[in-house]
Amino acid sequence: MVDDEKGIRDILNDMLEAMSYDPLCVEDAESALAVLPKDHYGLVITDLRLPGKSGEEFLKKVKTAYPTLPVVVISGYGSTKKIVDVIKNGAEDYLSKPFTPEDLEVVVLKALEKRRLLEENQNLRNQITDGQKGFMVGTSPAIRKVGQLIQKFAPSDASVLILGESGVGKELAARAIHDLSSRAEKPMVIVNSGALPANLFEAELFGVKKGAFTGAQETREGLFQAADGGTLFLDEVAEIPLESQVKLLRVLESGEVRMVGDSKSRKMDVRVIAATNQNLEEMVERKLFRKDLYYRLSVLVLPVPSLRERLGDIPLLTDFFLKSRLKDGQTPKRVSTQAVKWLLSQRWPGNVRELKNQLERAKLLAAGSEIQPSDLALPQTAENNGPRGPFRQAKQAQVRSFEKNYLANLLRESKGNVSQAARSSGLARRNFQLLLKKYKLKPNAFRAD
Repeated sequence: MVDDEKGIRDILNDMLEAMSYDPLCVEDAESALAVLPKDHYGLVITDLRLPGKSGEEFLKKVKTAYPTLPVVVISGYGSTKKIVDVIKNGAEDYLSKPFTPEDLEVVVLKALEKRRLLEENQNLRNQITDGQKGFMVGTSPAIRKVGQLIQKFAPSDASVLILGESGVGKELAARAIHDLSSRAEKPMVIVNSGALPANLFEAELFGVKKGAFTGAQETREGLFQAADGGTLFLDEVAEIPLESQVKLLRVLESGEVRMVGDSKSRKMDVRVIAATNQNLEEMVERKLFRKDLYYRLSVLVLPVPSLRERLGDIPLLTDFFLKSRLKDGQTPKRVSTQAVKWLLSQRWPGNVRELKNQLERAKLLAAGSEIQPSDLALPQTAENNGPRGPFRQAKQAQVRSFEKNYLANLLRESKGNVSQAARSSGLARRNFQLLLKKYKLKPNAFRAD
């Protein structure tokens, strides 16, 4: 912690010690630069106005020498331009004096959590080149397990079945397997199985010999031939019609493809990765999917978790999406503390895809450099938030959503005062607290609003 005023250093020291941190407080940039190499520090907090080297100069030197070390800047003289400048120069966050212990705690936790996520995530970053080549952003136990399985499955030529809800990143997982395999230099051909009509399935996948049927004016190779030496990704594999499944099974078993209208088969070297958001085992029981094809496709199985199962990845995912597709010199939008809370409170039925779309929308709606909850919240319409699924489960989900939002609104209005919120609800304080515990709502989080 760097500040030239002893009184401020003492106050911050007490605040940080109360949060169970072990702060080292110094009075100027030179002293800080002298001690930084001597220990492993998790965070730097610095005032902008310092004797000798300014806070801006100090920030640049720290980020040059320690790129992953987060820096939080504090000042009582901040203008909007000054805040934008320090963020552009690498500061993790900005605190204006005066601030409360709660303000400080939120900023510190956010900065340290982001650093932890970045460092843990580096291993998979080193394995896969970038987000456009299959990198699945996240460091939660659930997504780390996916990363471990991807690295185990990649060297094999065995078929892989990827399971998961819509929007979780099944295609990214398939791309990662392909990119880490010995087939990486060969094509990965993507097939949307649900978009192929049954009468064209065989022609599209296996190709057509000239004259095979009316309109076949020339010989045309299929998607299997296009993927020779590489990977064929069968997305939405559960949508393949039953009559076409037997033809696909025959190719998977023999490794040979015969064009429609041809009398000869051709040997193909294709690894097949399939994906579905359906329960294939249940479909097999209901005779909607062939058991033998299911076993052939599921030699290796990769479950991809929903975003609800990896909420801890949201800050890193948010940072990744906001920094992607930036033009030269363009500064990424930041997400306010309250907006992060909002993101973490959602159920995300559309998973990572929905989060990405929300952030794209918020980037356009945000008036300033920081995204607020109002930029993220969508109107409650049947189209985007209406109940889905069986009546009983849909009703329970709506009740849970109402209760959680109702409690959060009361806490927000009362600034985290539980007694006041309970009185407003008409519930006994103990019953109100039990509901807070049920939905993991912490009154402290609303006192900093």
